[in-house]
Amino acid sequence: MRENTGPFAPADGAKQFVKVAHIEEHFEGLKTFTLAPDGEQTEKLARARAGNYIAVTARVGQSRVTRAYTLASSPREAEEGRYIVTVKKAGVLSGYLCDEVRVGDVLEVSRPDGTFCYDAARDCAHVVGVAGGAGITSLLSMAKAVCEGSESFSMTLFFCVQDARQLLFKDVLDGLRGNVRVVYVVENDAPSFAESGIVSAEMVKRYVGEEPFTLFACGGEELYSYLSKEMDGVARGIRFSSNSACDRDVEEAFYSLTVHIGGEVARVPCRRSETVMAAMERAGLRALSQCRVGQCGFCRSRVLAGRYTVSAAHDHRGAGDEAAGIIHPCCTYPESDMEIAAPLDVAGE
Repeated sequence: MRENTGPFAPADGAKQFVKVAHIEEHFEGLKTFTLAPDGEQTEKLARARAGNYIAVTARVGQSRVTRAYTLASSPREAEEGRYIVTVKKAGVLSGYLCDEVRVGDVLEVSRPDGTFCYDAARDCAHVVGVAGGAGITSLLSMAKAVCEGSESFSMTLFFCVQDARQLLFKDVLDGLRGNVRVVYVVENDAPSFAESGIVSAEMVKRYVGEEPFTLFACGGEELYSYLSKEMDGVARGIRFSSNSACDRDVEEAFYSLTVHIGGEVARVPCRRSETVMAAMERAGLRALSQCRVGQCGFCRSRVLAGRYTVSAAHDHRGAGDEAAGIIHPCCTYPESDMEIAAPLDVAGE
């Protein structure tokens, strides 16, 4: 594989190639995929940390699309040759994975990455995890890591759903031992084994007592907003897993996007409501992309002309980059015709 050497690209844009070893359908529109090395282009999976994600890239129609999915697998499972991801059908790539991909198919994925990981120098020795629905994946990875000894903290994991049928991986969670305690929280018609209602500071204190803890949460923005207020002054620190930037609710307008990429110039249509990356993907451009939350820097590009808005929740640029007109197209929206220089994804060529 060649290294991406574009002017704004990271040092290593290499990909892995994995074969779909198993698919489990939880209910319509939600599937879990177990991925293994394809044995030809990739013989051993890259190592993973608990809480990491992988980015999956595939051609859907004429578009080359990338999306990030958190790993439900542990570091040891990655060492043994298994990545596990859960995909909810809610977009172009997730729809393709849920509807079209079969056991035996080969997918292109990134190496594991991400910042939603435990850090002993920063975080408390006890972690409280709060998972909303399918957000259980990254916290399940952490819980597995504790049980297998890959991580040294202890954990109380609150798995919050509206209906008990949404309790994914319950058999796996029930089998966790050692320094992990799982608390199911069901909002409607809670079964006898679960807390009823929604997770609260009072509920956390009942299970954790006065032990200091860091809160790790994975779910939607509504959950994060609630926990920011509810757990303020209760947790020693709060860590949220970032959600991808998606279409925004604005008055629609249509612009022209000029992209300098791989020594060529492409002109593609772009909607005001969509990210610059989404427009490039729809046009089939091989634009480098990975995390989709403005953190990894893989899609780092320079604006040559035009106006734009960067999602405040995903703007992780330094002051120097911001002043120089550097953007992350995965979380940047056009406000006029634009011209940018973007890195080419050459991995897998």
